[in-house]
Amino acid sequence: MVAIKTTLLPSSLQALARALELEFGECHYLHYGIDEPNSPLGGGYEEKSFLEMQQHFSDKLWLQINEALQSSKKALFVGRSVGFLAEQSAAQGLETTWLSASASAKGNSKNLEIHSADFLSAHLGTNFDVIVVEGSYHYLDQLPILNKCREILKSDGDVYLFGEYLDDDSTIQYSSLPNLSSFKQLSDRLGYDLVQELDFTFEVQPSFPALSTLLQRHEQVLIRRKFATNQELEKLKESLQLAIDDFNSGRRCYRLFHLTKVASPTGEYTNAEYGDKDAFNPDEVAELFEKSFNKKWDSDLWHWKYMLGNGKCVIARQHRDGEIVSHYGGIPREIYYFGRPSMAIQPCDVMVLPEIRKHYGKSSLFFKVAATFLEREIGNTVNHLLGFGFPNKPTMNAAIRLGLYEKTDDFVEVLYMAPYSDYEKSGYSWSALNMDDPVQQKEVDGLWQEMWPDFSSGIIGMRHSQYLKYRYFEHPYSVKKLYQCLMLKNDSTGFPVAVAILKIDGDRKLIMDFICPITEIKKILSQLNQLVEKEGQVSGLKIWVTRGWLDTVRLEGAIVNELGIEIPCNSWNPGPSSRTLYGAWWLTAGDIDFM
Repeated sequence: MVAIKTTLLPSSLQALARALELEFGECHYLHYGIDEPNSPLGGGYEEKSFLEMQQHFSDKLWLQINEALQSSKKALFVGRSVGFLAEQSAAQGLETTWLSASASAKGNSKNLEIHSADFLSAHLGTNFDVIVVEGSYHYLDQLPILNKCREILKSDGDVYLFGEYLDDDSTIQYSSLPNLSSFKQLSDRLGYDLVQELDFTFEVQPSFPALSTLLQRHEQVLIRRKFATNQELEKLKESLQLAIDDFNSGRRCYRLFHLTKVASPTGEYTNAEYGDKDAFNPDEVAELFEKSFNKKWDSDLWHWKYMLGNGKCVIARQHRDGEIVSHYGGIPREIYYFGRPSMAIQPCDVMVLPEIRKHYGKSSLFFKVAATFLEREIGNTVNHLLGFGFPNKPTMNAAIRLGLYEKTDDFVEVLYMAPYSDYEKSGYSWSALNMDDPVQQKEVDGLWQEMWPDFSSGIIGMRHSQYLKYRYFEHPYSVKKLYQCLMLKNDSTGFPVAVAILKIDGDRKLIMDFICPITEIKKILSQLNQLVEKEGQVSGLKIWVTRGWLDTVRLEGAIVNELGIEIPCNSWNPGPSSRTLYGAWWLTAGDIDFM
């Protein structure tokens, strides 16, 4: 029987594998074991070893996949712990491939090939009848995994995936586990039928005390032989305790899925191929962009958003290797969420090729791409708690109707009248902001530290020096001097009071951003208004701001105009409700789709 070569494992798994080697001589599995339902093990778990429990689970897996293998010729097993299953498959005469980066043996059968490679980049051929994917792959991205399986699987072929899933996403707590509900929707979207779903949640839980006992027994040996450090063992124990807590609370479950690739799917866009940022060359979306927005494609701006800004996206092709016909992008943003640091993402570059933009129903590419993006990127348990954006009216209305978005606020425009006071006697002076100057960087960060606590009752995007540098100084249009970046200082003390970013918009200067304590905002606006009046380049000053914070920026005599720009939030998958978010966002023109 093949064993796992522990030296080839990542450090995060070596401590566990070494403990299993010490206990049983070799490490054959890295997945949980199972016990029979309604027959719990006795105290101490000496009657049944952890290895026996793992073997029992492997036997259960074999029973599930063997029926599909009976009528198959070619099978693929992916993962460290499926070597025994691969050997059994080869023994039955199937052309069998085992993909494992840590197998200790080469194929010992004429029917078994063993490859050490990454599943997503491996060249494995096509027309597999059966693919089995080990549970450790739950830490990988489900979209490319399911895409890869579909690519190399024959029509009507079977896929088995087993492992841990997130079953309860109702609370704000990040999880690396695939979301159970999202996984099912994604697999359906990608052209799979769900044949069977088996729940092993109860059966795997006896693994935990057995594994804890095993680790405790070998802890000192692992440290003494330098198989693991104290830190690595503590991290392993923490991971194990998290799993225990999650299982006990119902947050985590253990499932075996049997999916079948649909041979002749019916409906619209059933052969569409979905991917993320790594699935295409940016220039491939140029034509789609120009047709969607009637604007010239700017590769530098794209690079700034999606490379420098670590942007995320989901794309769709009508069929494999076809042109990209839909795109849904987003740019991450650090935020304070009611006083707590968190992450948001700003959807942008939402596009569907006009020729196929027939409707916005749940069979449309717009819906499928948008839903996939929201499931991957926004919600209680994924990388970004919130989404915020500025869709056009048709897109907003369609997204609300489809249950993707809800409204949280809208933008208003505030026009300031000519100042009455003399700028020369104000006691303040403005100078150009230099984000390459460490002193000014420190001053900006100091002002931001004064500002953000004032917004603990709402939501505000972080505006520290590194953000300003990226947003305004590294922006491709900065060479065109699009932005006027200023720092206000008190003439008597020399201390910085505020930072402001301005941009000419029509006959006025538009405030893109400013940083100062909330108690000083109106004074700063007055000073800015004086500066604009003195320069004489434009007729006045204006600001765009979310309605919820209108009173914070309204000066005497100011005119308030409606802009017709609504701000949505995600309502597709669990996250903070629109009621919680309504009127909470502090947003200005600098936040809107990167003007």
